[in-house]
Amino acid sequence: MAPRTTSLHSNPDVQTPSPTSLSFINSCGADAQIDLGYGDILSQFVVSRDLFTILLINARSLINKISELRTLLLVAKPTVALITESWCSSSVLDVHIGIDDYTVHRANRDCKRGGGCLIYIHSSFVVSKVEDETMNNVPDSLWVVLHGDKYKLLIGCVYRAPSSTKETDALLAKSFAHASSFSANYKIIAGDFNLPEVNWLTSSGPQRFDELLATIDCYGWQQHVQTPTRGDNMLDLVFCHDTIPVSTYVGNRFSSSDHRMVLCSLPFSPLNTGNKQDSGSTICRSYKYTDWGLVQELIRLCQWDDYFTTDSLEALVTLFYRNVTLCLDTVAPKKIVKLSRHRTEYIPRAHRNKLRKLKKQYYSTKDISLLLSIHESLESLKRLRSQKDLDEELTALESTSKVYNLTALLKKRMQSAREIPYLLHDKVIYNEPATICELFSDWFANFSLETHMPGETAPLTISSLESIVFTNQLIVQAIKSLKPSTSTGPDGLASIIFKNSGCDIPLLLLKFFSISMDTGTYPSEWKTSFIIPHYKSGDRANVRNYRPINITPVISRIMEKVVKDQLSDYLIREDLVTRSQHGFLKNRSCVTCHFDFFNCITSSREARKLVVVLYFDISRAFDMVSHSILFEKLYSCGIRNPLLNWLKSFLSNRVQITKVGSVLSHPRQISSGVVQGSVLGPLLFTVYINSICKCFTLGKPFLYADDLKVVYSCYTHELSDMVTKIHLELSSLASWCADSCLNFNIDKCGWICIGNSNLDLTLEINGRKLAKLNSVVDLGIRYSSNLTFAEQTDYARRKTRRLIGCITRNFFCCETRVLLYKVCVRPILEYCPFILSGLRQNDKLKLEGVQRQFTSRTLGLESGLEYHERCERLRLEPLWKRRLKLNLIFYYKLTNLLLHSSEPITKPTAVISYNLRNHHNLAAMEHCQTYVRYNFFLNKFSVIWNRLPANVRDANTLPVFISSVTRLLKDDNALLRLTLTPSFSPYIDILSSLNV
Repeated sequence: MAPRTTSLHSNPDVQTPSPTSLSFINSCGADAQIDLGYGDILSQFVVSRDLFTILLINARSLINKISELRTLLLVAKPTVALITESWCSSSVLDVHIGIDDYTVHRANRDCKRGGGCLIYIHSSFVVSKVEDETMNNVPDSLWVVLHGDKYKLLIGCVYRAPSSTKETDALLAKSFAHASSFSANYKIIAGDFNLPEVNWLTSSGPQRFDELLATIDCYGWQQHVQTPTRGDNMLDLVFCHDTIPVSTYVGNRFSSSDHRMVLCSLPFSPLNTGNKQDSGSTICRSYKYTDWGLVQELIRLCQWDDYFTTDSLEALVTLFYRNVTLCLDTVAPKKIVKLSRHRTEYIPRAHRNKLRKLKKQYYSTKDISLLLSIHESLESLKRLRSQKDLDEELTALESTSKVYNLTALLKKRMQSAREIPYLLHDKVIYNEPATICELFSDWFANFSLETHMPGETAPLTISSLESIVFTNQLIVQAIKSLKPSTSTGPDGLASIIFKNSGCDIPLLLLKFFSISMDTGTYPSEWKTSFIIPHYKSGDRANVRNYRPINITPVISRIMEKVVKDQLSDYLIREDLVTRSQHGFLKNRSCVTCHFDFFNCITSSREARKLVVVLYFDISRAFDMVSHSILFEKLYSCGIRNPLLNWLKSFLSNRVQITKVGSVLSHPRQISSGVVQGSVLGPLLFTVYINSICKCFTLGKPFLYADDLKVVYSCYTHELSDMVTKIHLELSSLASWCADSCLNFNIDKCGWICIGNSNLDLTLEINGRKLAKLNSVVDLGIRYSSNLTFAEQTDYARRKTRRLIGCITRNFFCCETRVLLYKVCVRPILEYCPFILSGLRQNDKLKLEGVQRQFTSRTLGLESGLEYHERCERLRLEPLWKRRLKLNLIFYYKLTNLLLHSSEPITKPTAVISYNLRNHHNLAAMEHCQTYVRYNFFLNKFSVIWNRLPANVRDANTLPVFISSVTRLLKDDNALLRLTLTPSFSPYIDILSSLNV
């Protein structure tokens, strides 16, 4: 294939990246002796080369000055660089602001423009983020602890806005008081404080600053900047505790910022040897240029006679892996790949050598013009990176799986460093990769051993399921459902092998799977799984803030897919799964759970009842499943041998190995739990937790896997009786959990009242009080006591704006941006459309504004097009129209039983209507007395449903209905007739959305 020669400027659909601000270069002219304004500060670094140096910079938007900062840090090499007014939000990725040999820590400002803090720390140091509520409550602040060989240093970076309130200054004063007693040898707080009226020599100023100044003095802090940093004012300050700087120097301005840089030199060594790690290596195959046609021929030519004549499962496993491995060794041989440490931006060897040479020349000659050469080299690297990114994007866009490849590329570019440089365990820092790996392994395997003694469980059905039927077609469908990934499981085979190796693979697997099921034996080679620690939130140095990602063999997932489909069909057909369970079953999902829940609480509010919702969190539920109890429950559901023996073999004698980079932990035997990374694990857990709903007679439970909530409703005068019954059911629930070897995480349990936010109840489980919640995040939706969903709207808008920022910054082609918007952004704005249909008009406008902003950023303000014209140009539908269509489709699915609902939904029938030509399949109207029920999806869309043409309502299949509705909504006149309502009706918000 010919090399790609596409340029950033050669394609009209490609958006050229904004050039970095070069104002400080342009002002220099072409003179050889160019002064970049860094000479004075660099001379101070030479004097302080053996000291711990902190460089303080007010950047006023760093993203367009990042090359200047990289130049400065490359030459000066400060130990720490503090950046205020970074203007960075979550849409600015680490790769855009990363600097080689430094780790970056961020405090973004996402709510509005400006603010934000960054801390760059030399990568030789172990750094942990401070998890302290008092200090972290200060707006636009970032607090870290730097662990040296012989000392511990607290560093705080603060930006105090000029418009800061008295409350903000009080929080800042508290942080100074709290930091003074922090467990560290030395403490530094620096940043832009915007206190020009304060005289720091006398520590005096206006009365409104008395509390702040008194706190700084009383708790032993000293301010060491004595020279103006912006105009005639000292705004950028450095406060020290338990140490006195050797020098504090105010240099020239940084680039186009109007603030001067501040260099603080501390009297201890900057050298540290505690964070050096071997990057390691791994063995892998490259499938980039694999000839899959040749692979298919080689598989066909392999010796399979013994494979089809043996009935030994062990022999089948050996022969299958031997032949497939021989074929792969021919077309994609294994090779050793060195794992390099994460770099924010790859620097080719030629450029790296050039930079090293220029830096060496500068140190020997002190020729300031060499800084310009370094900067120009870094700028050429940025252009090279942009061109490389464009080539990657175009390659993905032209591929047959462009959606998968582009979303993978977005994930790759958004991904921060995967490295786990150290862990803090029992107040000891561990930075050896092997030790880190073992700590994770201990945590992920830290659950109870099997102690339950099996007993008899009453059968739930007279039917039985003894085996699973495997056919070539079922295996082909299971393989098609796999993603074309090159990542391998513990057995060394990737999913791309099964998808591209032709029609012979399913036939081979058919023999394999049939023998495995007939003998009731799960191959021991598949019982080993890799565990990858995945960061959730909080302190990255705490193992509790990681969840395990199980990597199981791909071939096992193919077999499990066939087993799971037939097992779940049996459980549903025999009504063995509670209707309250919405997880991991056909036609059930988070959306159906939300619909049932919202339908329940709006019905109760319509009856003028108080609604109390209890939320429960089960600690590590999947890991705590008792195998013996599970097998009892499976037997009671009619699961018999050989399937029951196969499931026992599937769960028994499993081994997990934690993998961090290229380091593997010692194998850990697993005696309980279901494998979360497997296909069957969630379904088996559904069977295990199924009987929990029997604990509730008054309350109505809603389950999604292990997420449990229970709705109680009563009239006000019945409240005391209801509380008594709730306590009885909580006792029953606690007993069920004890019998099932499960435990509650009480800190994450709570209750919320809908209808009376002032209600105060005392609810306890296992002797601990459940907390009252003002709002709760439930399966991606933020519920509050007033059911306005304003918090959900703001969350969705913030999240999608950040995603749009990432997309527009990292991708240049208009087609790519639109595709990624449709796949990654729009689903967030359309999650649970039946809830969105009841939003307030202002909240609907906020959501529509996200797409409005995206179309404007993609086409540019200079296009001069209106919003609806931009949507047409980009082939996007306005969100209000898509929301209308999605809700009509959802209504059709509900009324035609294509979706699960725990309560029966009335199917539209032929009723007498004044319009005799349009009386088929009309929905019955519910008379409502409360707005919350009047505005509920079923009532709102029953009106709209009845206005659909009869031929649309009478569609006999879902595809026919979707195509009919799509055609209808393209007709503006039909759309107006569809949504035409009286001005006093709540349905007018749909009509109003036409003007959005």
